[in-house]
Formats: sequence, structure tokens, C-alpha cells
Amino acid sequence: MTDVQKLIIPVYPKVVVKQTPEQRYWKKFKFAAAIKEYSAISHLSIPVNEPDRYVVTCGSKVNIYNKKNNEVEQSITRFKKSAYSGSMRKDGKLVVAGDDDQNTVQVFEVGTRSILRQMTGHARAVQVTRFDENNTHVLSGSDDKTVRCWDLPTGQELFCLTGHSDYVRCSATIAAQPNTWATGSYDHTIKLWDKRSKECVGTLDHGSPVESVVALATGTLVISAGHNKIKVWDIHRLQTSGSSSSVLATLHNHQKTVTCLALDSTNTRLMSGSLDHQVKMYDMVGYKVTHSIKYAAPVLCVGTTAGNSHLVVGCSDGMINVREHPSPQPQPTKRPISAIVPGSNAYFARGKNAVPHPKDILTEPSSKKPKLPKYDLFLKRFQYREAFDYVLKVRQNPELVVSVLMELLRRDTMQHVLSGRNELTIKPILSFLIQYVAHPRYTVTLCDVAFMLLDLYAPIIGKSPRVDKLFEKLNNRLKFELKVQEQYLRLQGKLECFLAVSQT
Repeated sequence: MTDVQKLIIPVYPKVVVKQTPEQRYWKKFKFAAAIKEYSAISHLSIPVNEPDRYVVTCGSKVNIYNKKNNEVEQSITRFKKSAYSGSMRKDGKLVVAGDDDQNTVQVFEVGTRSILRQMTGHARAVQVTRFDENNTHVLSGSDDKTVRCWDLPTGQELFCLTGHSDYVRCSATIAAQPNTWATGSYDHTIKLWDKRSKECVGTLDHGSPVESVVALATGTLVISAGHNKIKVWDIHRLQTSGSSSSVLATLHNHQKTVTCLALDSTNTRLMSGSLDHQVKMYDMVGYKVTHSIKYAAPVLCVGTTAGNSHLVVGCSDGMINVREHPSPQPQPTKRPISAIVPGSNAYFARGKNAVPHPKDILTEPSSKKPKLPKYDLFLKRFQYREAFDYVLKVRQNPELVVSVLMELLRRDTMQHVLSGRNELTIKPILSFLIQYVAHPRYTVTLCDVAFMLLDLYAPIIGKSPRVDKLFEKLNNRLKFELKVQEQYLRLQGKLECFLAVSQT
């Protein structure tokens, strides 16, 4: 007596989506922490020479976090109302922030959290603060439409720059040109300022209120964000041919206002956050989106720590989302295998303690018969109804259910399996048909099953509201699929006409 052959389940080729190296790189960032603050995360600062810390401004405090455990190291709460633009100096010893109560610029010592300098002069809230490239001056921008420069050792105002006609909201320093600053305003412009001449040396018209601006360390490019647009500007071209021709690229990849821009630690990738809950990464060569991450709330700030080890994102709901890139593990050094001298004791003891590998091929066939799956056991015993009900109940994958249906059709027992069912036992069959009848791999088999069901249960349609509803869903699903196929055929005909005309 021959053994029963197992049911052959067809294996279809998987649809493989090719990923670029950039996508694979960003997908390696895994969830590390989700920190909840009591108000929106308005600003994020990551110092260059402090790889283990980042500064977060939210509400009336400035928190300094340690990236190793994502816990607060220091919390500066010397603000009565709101704190703005908390930024840490490169050496990690000082923090500067703007005040909404007294319109001051305050400098704090990180270790003691004491106020070292409190600089007054602005008439309205100070929204922008940062240290310059030489760490000796402080730049501030305010709602009074002015940009001021302060001497850090003395706390005195060096000069005041007037040129914006609306609130100043962002700023950037250029590493290659330490005497040049860039500021963005709600008057739709980005202005370049020279500390030496104390004048505006260039104006870029973004076309909408500017929310964020960053500058490349090389000093050639400035990138601005406003509304749902990101513009890349060439500073050298601005000096020679004017602002109208200095735009290198305009990006429209966000659906809502872009709130923040940042460069990664290598200055080769651009990141943008928006009110559409998206953080997008761009290649600085072609300015194409290489990856995007969606968050639960609008994104207000984004940045990466030194070496791109952590991706930090601040949202409007007070969440700080931290993702960590896995660091490469050091490979253990292998001990060199010494040569075995022929004729020695070790030579004749070779393989004595060898353990077989699980993938080794056994030359002696096993005496145990392969265990059949449960549905194969039902088919072996000619229990066709039980086999079909079992795969419907388990439903590991649609290929298994369709394979059993094809076997039942081949054995001419499908009508017997479908007949004599009640409201509860016919429901799984109809649900499966509704879900997969339009799938091109299963349409032929499932349509035959659907026709058999209609032939068997047409006389009792109208007696059970649940069954009637399922038949109606099946009918609507088929109508929708026929409508889609008709539209595809019309489109195919139009394309064939265009192709025929182009070839003549």
C-alpha cells in the first residue's frame, strides 16, 4: 500500500521592494526612549563637542538630557513665563536662552545652573539665541524685529541690526565664515549679516514666513524652510548675480508647514520636520527624499547627536522621541589553529568529540514516517467537510485554503462540502470569498466556489439577515472589481492609441 501524498501548497514569488542604502541606514535606527514633557518641545540643541548630551526647551524650562540613559542631567527653571531657543556652547559649559517675561537674554553655567549674564535691550520676547563660532559672542533675535550681538565676557551689547520688518524666528552661523550670520523672519526674508561692517550683506526672499534656516559648514549653501517649501541658496551666486538666480533647488515634499531643519553630524544629509507629522531625510547631492518617518503629533524640532548615534525628535504634544543606531560590535579574535603532527596522539583522536551539525545530511534514512498535517489526515480519511472547516478556522494563509478547495474540486466533492450548512457555518466561507475573490491568484477557484454557493442557497436567500448581508457584500465586491477592470481596459486602449501614434 502506497503512502498518502501530502497536499501540495503552491508557493508564489514574494514581492520584494528594493531598498536603497540610505533607507537601510535609517531603518536601522531603533526605538530607544519616549520622554513626555508637560508642554510642546519648542527647540532642540545638540552641541558639537558634547556627544553625550542634548538640550531641550519646553515651556518655562530648559532640560539637559544624557543620551546614554535619556534622563535629565540638569534642569534650568529660572523663567517666569516661557523659555525660548535654549542652546549649549560647543564646550558644554554654558547655556543661553531667551526670556518671554523680561525680554532678556540669559546665560547659565551648566554645572551650577546659576545665571552668569542677563542681557537686556530687546523690547519684546527673545525667540532666537545662540553662541557664535568663536564662543565669545551671543546672537539674539526678537519679536521687536531686531537682531543683536552681545559680548559674553562683559555682557554688553555690541551692536543692533535692524532690517527685518517682522518677527525674527531663526538663525544660523557659518563655520567657514565666522563673521557672517543668517537670520530668518516672518517678513519672508533671510538676511546675511557681517559682524565686521555691522550691515546686511545679502537678502534672500523665501516667499513665505521663514520658520527655520541652516547653513553648511563650507559656507557656500544656506537652506531655509517656510510654509511647505524648502529652498537651497547659493551664497556665492547671490554675491555675483543677485537673489533671483541664487536658488539651487526648491523642495515641496511636505503637505503642511515645515517647522524645522537640521543637518546630520556628517553634513551630508538634510532633515526636515513638519506639521504633517513627518520627518524627511534628503540627500545633499540631488536633494531627493531618501527616507521618511511618521510620528503621532506635529514635529517641531529634529536633530542627530555626534556620529549619528541618536535621532532626537520633539513634537507638539510634549513627546521627545529618541531612536538609536546600533553600534558595530567588535568581532572576537580567533585563536590560530596549530597544525597536528601526523602520528601523534592528537592525530588519531581527531573527531572524537565532534558534534553533528543540524544541517548535516544523514546517509541512513529515518525509520519514522513523516507526520501529516491535520488537514491531510482529514483528507486521508475522506473527511472532506472537516478538512475544509479546519483550514478555514486556522487560516494560516490563503494559499492553504485555496489549495484545499482545489483538491476538493479535483475530487468532485465540493458540492457535498458546501451543502447542508447553517447560518454559523456558512459565514466563514462567505467572509473568505469577500476578502480574496478579487485576488488574481485565487479568482478562478473562488468564483467556482461562489457559483456553487449561489446554486445551493439561492432558494433560502431572504430568510437570514446575516447571510443576506454577506451575499450583498460579495456582490458589491464583484461589482467594484468589474468597474476597476473596465477602467483599466479603457486606460489600456488609450495608451495603445498614443503608442501607435508615436511609432508612426
